[in-house]
Amino acid sequence: MATHTGLTSAVLNYKPPDPLVPEFEAPLDRATFADSKKTSLLSGASKVDDLTPWIGTELHGLQINQLTNAQRDELALLVAERGVVFLRDQEWTLDQQYELTKYWGVPDRDPIQLDPRHVTILGRDNDRGYANFGADFHNDHSFEVNPPAYTILRMDKTPPTGGDTIFTSQVALFDKLSTTYRKLLEGLHGVHSSEVSYVNVINGGGKAFKPPTRQEHPLVRTHPVTKLKTLYYNPTIMIHIKELKEQEGIHMLAFLREHMHAADDLTVRWRWTPGAVAIWDNRSVAHRAVPGGYDKSLREGKRTAIFGEQPFYDPTGQTWSERFNSEEFRDNEGFDYAKKDATAQ
Repeated sequence: MATHTGLTSAVLNYKPPDPLVPEFEAPLDRATFADSKKTSLLSGASKVDDLTPWIGTELHGLQINQLTNAQRDELALLVAERGVVFLRDQEWTLDQQYELTKYWGVPDRDPIQLDPRHVTILGRDNDRGYANFGADFHNDHSFEVNPPAYTILRMDKTPPTGGDTIFTSQVALFDKLSTTYRKLLEGLHGVHSSEVSYVNVINGGGKAFKPPTRQEHPLVRTHPVTKLKTLYYNPTIMIHIKELKEQEGIHMLAFLREHMHAADDLTVRWRWTPGAVAIWDNRSVAHRAVPGGYDKSLREGKRTAIFGEQPFYDPTGQTWSERFNSEEFRDNEGFDYAKKDATAQ
């Protein structure tokens, strides 16, 4: 049975005001300038809680607006290592959030973002479920040539219950696969598309500032800071796998979706409170907002994002288990992710 494509006259006649962002060389990740032990950042916190073995760390007793540049670099490194970092009760203005965004790199603008500085994040209806963007797992803007490296979200107001966000480690998702399956996925490329959201926004009476686009990115990418291999699967935006035939791709995407949604042991669920902040690494973490069951007008936050490098795959990279079982890691009681030859910019 044929289905509606959404190509209405409104979509066909719409002219986006801005061009697509071309590929560019992103600035060197600020995490590479950090002290690998993160002494300055961690010594300034009253308490540091790793929320799960795989992902998620909460810092207590720190105000982001009071961090030194050295601590900012170490915060970026902690996010790269732990996937997502949380802080509560932040006395942080939007201008200060945007200033950190610019310090860490080139700010990214969502294709439907009204304010060039940020996206306003709202509550989600009770009936939206997995079919709605944001309610299913996703990496922000993976349809870009240079998808975001980091995303910062601070919540201004939150409901008494509901509106949580779940974050899943794609480093751990890849590590949990069998050796045979990992070898199968390495070298494949996912096709990421903004077309569906573009059509839906225009048909809904909204504005899209950029044309729709498709990009091919490695299905397994290498993190530029940690050098770890990570799955780069985005069920909301990825529509196919380049090297596979149609039915093969459908079955592979279905398996990856099941693998991600069954990974309760590889996730952290964050309960928002007013003034809480989450900073996550889009290169290695997927996230989803838990929809429904609360007054959506009570949930509002501001999100900014930083462009990253074009995704790449390095076959010499390591899986999580290979890294943490390595003799180098054991001998050094850790691993030095910082580039010793990096010079301040």
